[in-house]
Amino acid sequence: MNAPLPINLMLVEDERVIAFDLKNQLQSFGYRVGAVLASGEQAVHRVAEVAPDLVLMDIHLEGPLDGIEAALQIQARHRVPVVFLTAYAEDDTLRRALDCRPFGYLVKPCEARELHATIQMALARRAVEVSVERNEQLFKQALDAASLGVLEWRGDSMELHGEGHLTGLFGERPVPLDESWDTFQSRVDEADRGRVADTLNAALAHGDPVRIEFRTVGNGGARRLEAHARAYGDPSGERRIVGILQDVTQRRRDEDRLRQSSVVFHTTAEAIVIADAQRRISAINAACTRITGHHENEVLGLDPDTVLGTGHGDAFYAALIAPSGNGYWQGEVQCRRASGEYFPAWQSISAVRSDDGRVTHFVAAFSDFTAIHRAEEKLNHLAHHDALTDLPNRLLFDDRFERAIEHARRAQQRCTLLFLDLDSFKVVNDTLGHAIGDDLLRGVAQRLRASLRRSDTLARLGGDEFVVLTGGTQPEDASHLAVKILTALREPFDLGDEQIRISASIGIAVFPDHGSDRNVLMRAADIAMYSAKSQGRNRYQFFTEDMSERTHERMQMEQGLRRAIESDALEVHYQPQLRLSDRQRVGVEALVRWPHPDLGMVAPARFIPVAEESGIIEALGLWVLRRACRDIVGLPDGEGRQMRLAVNVSVRQFLRDDFVAQVLEVLTETGFPAEALELEITESTVQVIEQSAGILDALKRLGVSISIDDFGTGYSSLSVLRGLPIDRIKIDRSFVLDLTENDDARAMMDAMLALGRSLRMKTIAEGIELAEQADLLTRLGCDEGQGYLFARPMPLADLRRTLTGR
Repeated sequence: MNAPLPINLMLVEDERVIAFDLKNQLQSFGYRVGAVLASGEQAVHRVAEVAPDLVLMDIHLEGPLDGIEAALQIQARHRVPVVFLTAYAEDDTLRRALDCRPFGYLVKPCEARELHATIQMALARRAVEVSVERNEQLFKQALDAASLGVLEWRGDSMELHGEGHLTGLFGERPVPLDESWDTFQSRVDEADRGRVADTLNAALAHGDPVRIEFRTVGNGGARRLEAHARAYGDPSGERRIVGILQDVTQRRRDEDRLRQSSVVFHTTAEAIVIADAQRRISAINAACTRITGHHENEVLGLDPDTVLGTGHGDAFYAALIAPSGNGYWQGEVQCRRASGEYFPAWQSISAVRSDDGRVTHFVAAFSDFTAIHRAEEKLNHLAHHDALTDLPNRLLFDDRFERAIEHARRAQQRCTLLFLDLDSFKVVNDTLGHAIGDDLLRGVAQRLRASLRRSDTLARLGGDEFVVLTGGTQPEDASHLAVKILTALREPFDLGDEQIRISASIGIAVFPDHGSDRNVLMRAADIAMYSAKSQGRNRYQFFTEDMSERTHERMQMEQGLRRAIESDALEVHYQPQLRLSDRQRVGVEALVRWPHPDLGMVAPARFIPVAEESGIIEALGLWVLRRACRDIVGLPDGEGRQMRLAVNVSVRQFLRDDFVAQVLEVLTETGFPAEALELEITESTVQVIEQSAGILDALKRLGVSISIDDFGTGYSSLSVLRGLPIDRIKIDRSFVLDLTENDDARAMMDAMLALGRSLRMKTIAEGIELAEQADLLTRLGCDEGQGYLFARPMPLADLRRTLTGR
């Protein structure tokens, strides 16, 4: 039996003769003796240099290290097999020699062939060990490359041994490791412990391979582990389970994300098309089929742009994947359905790259923008058209007006603007409600459309204001058009159960006669319209320069009235109200007056309409209420009680959300008793109150009285009057004027007084100027009256003197 040659040996022997003889014997067998040394220290020092395949070591050597200690160091550091050659074989020496696990033990003197055989056996054993070590190393490297761990569980001893990647189970503890089954179980999530134990016990019992996945606790957070294991037996009869353990936490997360991505891909409302690097379709989702009508089996392998017709060619994709780009594009495209129909779509295209930067796929996602485009068109229409009448609004009209002026300027022609405002529309709105008012505006818009040419522009500016723009016309044509419009509006409007007649006032401005830009012409037409209203309404007026002066005067009055309210420059006069049966004074009506520094005493008929049109009426009404309560508090009537105070309230003021709170604030501030205050509202206000009766109820709870002013001149519904807490009706002066001379007037007065009695309301007549009128009213049963016969409206000082008789 000959070992492969040459074999390099290192001989350690402190007796030179024996060493020389051994060297010769070894060389006779063909071995190479790389070194002959005499001490353990020399052997340890030179073993790396000599690199022997085997060391022949004497045990009893001179020096600090004997052969056994030297052998231990050599095997620990260099893994070189050692065969002992010694003249001693006592038990102590043998026991020490066994600790270093020698590859042979020969007692000198020994035969040459015995020595040769021992060396051959030692080298063969070492070759087997090297093969096993190499296989173990390969196995460990494979475990490391696959991030796997190995577990061995002995069922009888209930002990666990582990090696490899076990971080998910044991944290950063060094491996290999050994621990008890209970310790292992404590590392498993409590919910999975029973299942793990049952699975492994079943494997022990039946020997079948098993796969189990479980969760762990601790060690930096929960992890998911997967084990593949099988039971094996050994000669001693003990059953054990050996398995591979892998941390699958990240894999499960990736699978979850893939499942989520798959769900998104199949259920998203966006169409998705996936193509490979050669732009061949590999997948489309259900949304793509729904939006385009293309089925996946029909388009697989085709170019997406051939299928969808989006127009993205080679140059587009080259730019998309260029190093200077970001591999992403989005924008609006025209996309083609399977039917050939094109539709607007918002598309995004992304290039998918591998880890080495190669483009592997293209992913295109797009949404059908048809509905959005329609919504944009609708929003654009709403932005430029009136929601109620669907006519162009001010924004669109201004644009068309500018274009018409520019066209007329280039063509040296005229264009005409008609500014139309409905007469008394506010009365209709207040008396019949906003729903009827809206229906009326829609009806007006329809009639105006029917009166115009297709080339004319009709727009609603807001409220009851309309404008008409017509080009290339002469002034007489504008007059004819205005008459045509007024005639069309004169016919009654049937609105549900109501039949309404309405008129309009029209102002006309002509380019370039009355102005050269839009704003000037709009102002001129507006001024002309107000002039038409001031001249009796239901007519049209062309703009003239003197109209501008009147408008300026109106603006001055509005501003002056605002300043008068702010500076407390107005006055309140008081007209006494008497009980007709005994001519006893029972109250006064507060009437506002304006002593203007330049115009003198301005009549209410002149500034009240300005206050109503400008909205100042709310502030004016509150000012009068506060001043009158402050003036009259403490003044006695004819019987010594607090004199009743009547104050007029406009519709706008009455319908304020905080009106009741304002009244309460004034009463509290002035100390005026609520039961002595009477608020006068018009019949038109009563119609609105039908929807807001809560205001009247709140005032009645305060103790305030309510009267209807100018009764008989508006639209009063008896059912409404009967259901509202009205205390008094005030008969308008127009019914008193010819009361003594006209039987019809007397019959009408008698009917109104009878109505008041049947509704349990007090009655008062205003405008009494003759004693005969007062006597007749008394006989007819009218409760109270006021007028020049008894007293004119007077300042507070005069009222005080009247009350004291001085």
